[in-house]
Amino acid sequence: MKIEIACKTKKRIEKSFVEKVVRKTLAASENKAVAFSVSIVFADEEKIREINRKYRKIDKATDVLSFDYSLRYNKGRIVQGEIILCPGIIEKSAKENKASFKKELAFVLSHGVLHILGYRHGRKMYGIQDQISTNY
Repeated sequence: MKIEIACKTKKRIEKSFVEKVVRKTLAASENKAVAFSVSIVFADEEKIREINRKYRKIDKATDVLSFDYSLRYNKGRIVQGEIILCPGIIEKSAKENKASFKKELAFVLSHGVLHILGYRHGRKMYGIQDQISTNY
């Protein structure tokens, strides 16, 4: 497993917390990949809006974007992806949801990981996200 983290904002994010959430999400999922590699970038609202506009044609800042670059071959699946998170938006959502920043970050980060693993919005996906973020 390989996890790369880059923080391009002023908000301090604990690397160990991010790694823990990714590992817990993988354990809770039905991941059967032979390898897992993810790059996680923390970006400001302007940058995530630019990326959202370019790749999804939505001119709006968002809390998380995930890009799946996974490879499939006859011996299994190599899961690779990139997750871009916006601490500013996550912080606003945390206040709206009356949750801690860590809880909201865990929920949103696990959402991105699950998309890379092939999950789509639904009861199973949200159930895993709730399970991961419950203890924060």
